[in-house]
Amino acid sequence: MTDHQVRELWEKYLKGTATATELEELRQAFGQSPHSAIFDELLQTAFTDPRNIEQGDYEINEVVNELLLRIEEQQAGQPRINKLPFRRWTWAAAAAVLLLAGIGGARLWNNNANQTTHIPIAKTDIPPGSEGAILTLSDGKEVVLDSLGNGTIARQNGSDVKLEDGALQYHPAGEAEKTMVYNKMSTPRGRQFQMTLPDGSKVWLNAASSIRFPVAFTGNERKVEVTGEVYFEVAKDAVKPFIVAGGGFVIQVLGTDFNINAYTEDGLVQATLLTGSIKATTNSTTMQLKPGEQWVYTVPGASPRIIHDADINQVMAWKNKRFSFNGNIRQIMNEVGRWYNIAVKYEGNIPDRELEGGFTREKELRKVLEILQAVGGVKFDLVGETLIVSASK
Repeated sequence: MTDHQVRELWEKYLKGTATATELEELRQAFGQSPHSAIFDELLQTAFTDPRNIEQGDYEINEVVNELLLRIEEQQAGQPRINKLPFRRWTWAAAAAVLLLAGIGGARLWNNNANQTTHIPIAKTDIPPGSEGAILTLSDGKEVVLDSLGNGTIARQNGSDVKLEDGALQYHPAGEAEKTMVYNKMSTPRGRQFQMTLPDGSKVWLNAASSIRFPVAFTGNERKVEVTGEVYFEVAKDAVKPFIVAGGGFVIQVLGTDFNINAYTEDGLVQATLLTGSIKATTNSTTMQLKPGEQWVYTVPGASPRIIHDADINQVMAWKNKRFSFNGNIRQIMNEVGRWYNIAVKYEGNIPDRELEGGFTREKELRKVLEILQAVGGVKFDLVGETLIVSASK
């Protein structure tokens, strides 16, 4: 479906002339990432459209209620098609509406039945994460990169280490020593960062991640070590294969684009290939991936496996400054906690329902919690920098 077709369906929905089939098409499109920008625009316009509200002061939650109730009323009496992705639609709709409106309450569709949920606004807010990292030099000195300006910040084994437009780069400036000298780039919770390795390979680090690398690749291979989540665009070099090592796994490539997710708290490693070819090895197996495939390794646990049709948009969402979730609330809160630099504590029996959807990572924590509370069957209490999660009553 094109953006033009989405606009046409939206206009029909607002006018009340959309057929049952068209309403279902609109609902399905609402949950698909290719149309997120157009729906952001349409919803924002709807909040101030004189056809939808009276001129003068108004409560934004009433506007949201009206928009959602229109779909509900227009579909009244129509048979529900169980194969439609209701959870995906509900999640995406809640994300778009609540984030744009910044409200404290709305009528939301539940996966099982229609109900009204009130969403309290958190008293204390936390801003989203930002660009920043810590560079550990070979002598153990740490350089905080968050607020440094452009220029040379160190010289390591014949290379100038420069910060250029918020990204770190290594430039050969002399003869490198034969002894391998290592640096380490680390992103604290609430930070992400981009850098270029000495061989020209580009690297993006998600929050709470790290990469250890030689400041000059002088041997017959280019080997780095990672933790957390890292995306690579590897410079081609047929003579020196590029090797990524982590907890219990090794990834070997010659030149390719791929993402590695190896957060220990998530209990698994995922390597997702975008272009080229990689080999993923553990103590027991070696598997070769093709573009669009994902290698999944449980740490420790079952044998590695390959998902042949990986959700690339979801995998790459973090690099594009978006959340994209497909899991239960505990899995989702791992990512939220890392990005907003908060501890997460659970109390009582937490619902295990699956949630799907996505939205920008550039919103305050309060708005993210409003969405999760609306569709996740949970409530939140922020105490200092600890978020307490419990089942909603």
